[in-house]
Amino acid sequence: MICPPLLSPASAASPYEVWYRHFLAQRAAACAFSWDDCDRLSAAERRLVARSVQQFQLGEWARGRGLVRRASSHPALATDSWFLPALKLFIAEEQEHSTILGRFLDRERIPRLTNHWLDAVFRRLRKLAGLELCATVLVTAEVLAIPFYQALRDATRSQRLRAICIRILCDEATHLRFQATTLGLVRRPIGKRARVVRGLGHTILFRGTAWLLWQQHRSVFRAAGWDIRRYWREAGGEFARLEVRILQICSDRGGLDSFDGRRLD
Repeated sequence: MICPPLLSPASAASPYEVWYRHFLAQRAAACAFSWDDCDRLSAAERRLVARSVQQFQLGEWARGRGLVRRASSHPALATDSWFLPALKLFIAEEQEHSTILGRFLDRERIPRLTNHWLDAVFRRLRKLAGLELCATVLVTAEVLAIPFYQALRDATRSQRLRAICIRILCDEATHLRFQATTLGLVRRPIGKRARVVRGLGHTILFRGTAWLLWQQHRSVFRAAGWDIRRYWREAGGEFARLEVRILQICSDRGGLDSFDGRRLD
């Protein structure tokens, strides 16, 4: 499957005008899932995926009030009239992932989680952070969501769950570019040495979180045929592409080039 392209930025005065129009178009074009057929998880698949889907359903949900508050007071980005509207649509798209996963859990009679220690740690980090660190924490989770949903898609025979994974993968692929735009613009005014330090800190956060994710969900990865070497290769590749994009925006070499799609099959 190929994700839809980002709308043409040719006439956009702001990168966030492009993103606003993209998220708006995605919301209008989103396909509804069929919930009325008899597609159900087998007992073995239910045991395999239940805990992982529960955790990701909880993790995908956020009101986003803290992020919007930090964004609205940022000295540079808040002056862009398209930034906050685009950010709110981005948050709504993340919330929609949680809603879809929640409905899937309900249909399979798998209880939803109300809390989990790893989710609590990430939420605490976001609450303590300014806009840059908050966005860094969020994008780290999104980087790691890519290999997870790829593995979950391949570990199940449920056509509904596979369709959900593909939908979320398409959204997350564009979310990484949206977040890279924000982090690149936030870091653009700082010096090269400070950028290196920020990048090192992000790498440490990514590696620690990646290890925790493998520990929590390795049964799903293994069911999909992934060993830890493939996991680190795929996750590391996503992270490297993100860092390159952030550096391009930082150095004003990223431009407003269109998102040309990503194969997920």
